[in-house]
Amino acid sequence: MSSGLAVAVRELRHALAAWRADAADAELIRTRALNGINEMLSYCRARVPYYRDGDYPDEPLTSLAELARLPSLTKPEVLRAGVDRFRTPGLAPGRYHRDVTSGSTGVRLEVWHDVDAYGYHGATVLRRFLRSGYRPWWRIAHIKPYPRPVRWFQRLGLFPRVVIPAGQPEAALARQVLATRPGLIMGYPVMLRALLHTFTDAELTRLRRTLRMVMTDSELLTDEVAALLAEGFGVPVFDEYSAHEVLTVSTQCRHGALHVDEDRVWLEIVDDQGRPVPPGTTGSVVVTHYRERAMPLVRYALGDRARLLPDGDCPCGSAFRRMRLVDGRVNDFVTLPGGRRVYSAVFLGLAKQTPGLAECMVRQDASGQITVHLIPEPGGDLSFDQVVTAFQNRFDEEVAAGVRLRFERAERVALTAGGKGRFVESAYRPDTGHHPDTGHRPDAG
Repeated sequence: MSSGLAVAVRELRHALAAWRADAADAELIRTRALNGINEMLSYCRARVPYYRDGDYPDEPLTSLAELARLPSLTKPEVLRAGVDRFRTPGLAPGRYHRDVTSGSTGVRLEVWHDVDAYGYHGATVLRRFLRSGYRPWWRIAHIKPYPRPVRWFQRLGLFPRVVIPAGQPEAALARQVLATRPGLIMGYPVMLRALLHTFTDAELTRLRRTLRMVMTDSELLTDEVAALLAEGFGVPVFDEYSAHEVLTVSTQCRHGALHVDEDRVWLEIVDDQGRPVPPGTTGSVVVTHYRERAMPLVRYALGDRARLLPDGDCPCGSAFRRMRLVDGRVNDFVTLPGGRRVYSAVFLGLAKQTPGLAECMVRQDASGQITVHLIPEPGGDLSFDQVVTAFQNRFDEEVAAGVRLRFERAERVALTAGGKGRFVESAYRPDTGHHPDTGHRPDAG
């Protein structure tokens, strides 16, 4: 069997399993999750250095509630302990996918996902599409800060997608979205809101001839913004919750419920002491991706706040628990001369593409000056000046030529008083009437 055909067969099997899992009853879902967690813990104790050498019991858990007795992990703790200690030794490169966290919390982490875990995650993404009512022949306009590969099913005409680079002015984004004639638009809420304000009434009328839904990701979607997008685009809006370390955590069904993907992750909501809180109570999100084998993270704290909803039937038929984000990742932006906003997703994309760059953070002061703090890769081949030139060149090509950024070398990402980093922060308020380089009040938007 050819490698391409083997991948297709494997992914179709995952898709069938994921669809069946969504139809299981609550008791079976929890039994499978407990079994999956125990299999993962057994693997970790035998194969993964951090867990093999740590204080993890040999006996299997007898209930999901016992998972809370194990220590939780944070990104800084993983980095301090050494990322390699969380990875399965001797794993062949073809057996895992590499991913890098965006750095929106101030620090980036290279994560490994094994082929099977990553493939099953893909099946749950497919389930998200079908759960929302999407039809596989609807064209997708996907606004993304970096390219996406063309998959085998897209070559067959299924889930046709046009990736629209996020670093462009809103007017250019609007033109390309219209040219796609999409049935579905995907993107970050803050970018979709800006796009909505860019369209004229005539353009929105054109867009609605084909548009059937909007999907958001990678950022907290408030009720207010969801309502604004639904009213403005004239179609339903569906959200998801995910993180690079554990991939998708939950997705929204056509009835508006955000269901946890309990056939691959187990989610806990805990208080400040790490103790589980009952449904309806707000706490911190802790997730275990129990299908993972390349780099297992047991009880990984994502740094977001949420609550589980009380048990109850959902009209969509899924018995997966439902959750609600309370406050979380909201992308900040900086404002360019003339009033154009550039969101953190764009800077994240630039940072990931700049050679020799380990970390960076972006600050805009009250006068409008944008400073990019660069942390070069330790022992890298490029000088700091070369990294600066590469970043500025990409900014000129992909965002806006003629805007000169200030650059400063940094040793580490600055943290807030609460211990979190902010990738983008801006103290500039355009409505004060002053704008850098122009002295004019920018257009509202």
